[in-house]
Amino acid sequence: MPLSYAVCRMEKMKIHDLKGMQFHNQRERESRTNQDIDKSKTELNYDLVNEMNIDYNERVKSIIESQKTDSRKIRKDAVVVNELLVTSDKAFFDNLPEADQKRYFEESYKLFSERYGEKNIAYATVHMDEKTPHMHLGVVPMRDGTLQGKNVFNRQELLWIQNEFPKHMQKLGFEVERGEENSKREHLTVQRFKSETLNEQIKEQVQEIDGKLKELAEFKEKIDSSRKHYNTIKTAVDTLETHVKDIDSIEGKKPLMNRNEVLVKVEDFETLKIYAKKVPTIMHENQNLKKDRDFYKSKSERLEVHVSKLTKEKGSLTEQNQKLQNELTIRNRLYSYAKQFLQKFNLFDKFVEAVQKTEKQKEQEQVKQRQKDRDLER
Repeated sequence: MPLSYAVCRMEKMKIHDLKGMQFHNQRERESRTNQDIDKSKTELNYDLVNEMNIDYNERVKSIIESQKTDSRKIRKDAVVVNELLVTSDKAFFDNLPEADQKRYFEESYKLFSERYGEKNIAYATVHMDEKTPHMHLGVVPMRDGTLQGKNVFNRQELLWIQNEFPKHMQKLGFEVERGEENSKREHLTVQRFKSETLNEQIKEQVQEIDGKLKELAEFKEKIDSSRKHYNTIKTAVDTLETHVKDIDSIEGKKPLMNRNEVLVKVEDFETLKIYAKKVPTIMHENQNLKKDRDFYKSKSERLEVHVSKLTKEKGSLTEQNQKLQNELTIRNRLYSYAKQFLQKFNLFDKFVEAVQKTEKQKEQEQVKQRQKDRDLER
């Protein structure tokens, strides 16, 4: 059985990204896009750095200002946090005891805090309320008194993470391995990573339903076996009825002296004794048969309804799986084309910034609208 991958993906964050990430990581607002969150488990989330919720802007600025050696202002487009998404696949965590799940994130935090400086870790939030546990580790890329995102997390450093992180976790006893060697795949953002893993989760659901259908098929075989037993007993009952007819056909004569007695032939008397011995057993089996018949008839009816329901559910999930796969393929292709086009004219970074700016404006408008609604209520 193949090992699970040790996953560590990096996402660059600028100043205007911090508030949105704060809302998501600390569950300060209800998400409209992330359907994976299970609110009943949100209380299980924790932060390895902060005991309480923090203001991401204030914390990051505090880390930068405490180490800066020059008076220049931080550029608006500067990368102020390199967020590492640390996780593995769902099967890995399902087979891992709760204490070891926490140790997986604690050891990951320890490794990266030692490498990038504990004072540069703004947060280390572990989410246990989504389908796959994961940690958002916020690293402020300070080095030699300046903000150096490009130097701290250069290509060589990303390769180090890919190679050394899995090795480190293996030494600690976790059964994980490195991802594909020399993969051309980009470092995905958190949202794109979740989009691609969604397809795998649906496949798991389809496989789970297949397993249930297999169990039901085996149960149905048991019912068929019971029905064969039913037929065997029914044959015995039919034989009993035949015997009863045979008994009814026996003729007896009453003696002249005692009218309460009946005289029968010796061979008929022996036949009666044989039938008399069989009657209690067959009657008992007949009673059990009726109980078995009623029980298995009810079970069979419920089974058939359940099988029908699961078969429809499987078809629906399979169809949904295919639609998501097609949509993901189209989106990845469009993303690739659009990125290549924008990079050709050196517009990609500006485009990303414009999209983020638009999202921020929408968020600010929503905040203003909610404030207006509260004022009207007063």
